[in-house]
Amino acid sequence: MADEERKDVQTRFKKGQSGNPKGRPKGRKNNTGLLSDAFFKNVRIKDAQGVRSVPKIVAAAEVCLNNALKGDLRSFAKAMEIADKFGLLKPGSIHQEITHITRTIVDPRDPDKT
Repeated sequence: MADEERKDVQTRFKKGQSGNPKGRPKGRKNNTGLLSDAFFKNVRIKDAQGVRSVPKIVAAAEVCLNNALKGDLRSFAKAMEIADKFGLLKPGSIHQEITHITRTIVDPRDPDKT
């Protein structure tokens, strides 16, 4: 038995050869990359200005802010948390001057039914 080789020695990797020669496929993403792709995938939004394309995360933030303006306290708290995190609430962070004032009246009735 000392003269014959064991079976596992015959099936082992050859010298200088990697244990996984093909390795991980190129272009394969981890969970962070997959989530990033999901958040920043563009969606089309139809609003008063027409149709525009924005990332999903921006659309979600706009929905959250719109719900906050309607009186949803949880959405308001989340919108304030996001604004604080990005430093939007600090004094002097808004540098826009008022150039005109527009008054908009919204009629809740459906214009097609009148």
